Amino acid sequence: MPVLSRLLKSLIVAAMLMLAVKLGAVWHDAGVAFAQGTPPAAPAIPAKPADSSAAPSAVSAAPTADPLKPATASPQKFSPTEIELLQSLSKRRAELDQRSEELDQRDLLLKATEQRVQEKIDKLQQMQAQIDTALGKVDEQEDLRLASLVRIYEAMKPQEAAAIFDKLEQPVLMQVLTRMKDRSVAAILPHLDGDKARAITTALAEHKQLPDLKTN
Repeated sequence: MPVLSRLLKSLIVAAMLMLAVKLGAVWHDAGVAFAQGTPPAAPAIPAKPADSSAAPSAVSAAPTADPLKPATASPQKFSPTEIELLQSLSKRRAELDQRSEELDQRDLLLKATEQRVQEKIDKLQQMQAQIDTALGKVDEQEDLRLASLVRIYEAMKPQEAAAIFDKLEQPVLMQVLTRMKDRSVAAILPHLDGDKARAITTALAEHKQLPDLKTN
């Protein structure tokens, strides 16, 4: 018994020494970690092995995709209201395109009409210019002819000129008399027929008064 008692005491003392050594090592590691600012590492916990029996069922449950088959997107679905709206917009777009085409055709037709009208206006202006030129030439020739007659009548004797004037129409006679000198006309008037002389005198008086009437 004394031997057993001493043996137990020795084991107890040895265990206490070993425990003191382990505690000293733990406190040493904790002091070093605290000095470096990092917490002491937690003791590693062994990972629980995965259940091998559940893995095959999970793998078999997931469908496998064929890498050679291209992925197809699901078709987009529209509601009846959206389809009706799209159809209405398409119809409206077609109407606008047709309207735009009609306006373009009308614009082309209008431009062509304006061009034809302008060409006709240009032709009429050319014709007017030609007519004016022709009339100017006629007037010039008429003035030359009347000037020649005036010189002839002024060179004639008053009785001879009066005999001719009695047979002329008054419009023609007035064109000649208005170009003659007053002295020559005064010499011819007494030899004219009485009615003719009065009509010519009245016409000459009115002709001389026309500028005064215009200015008033």
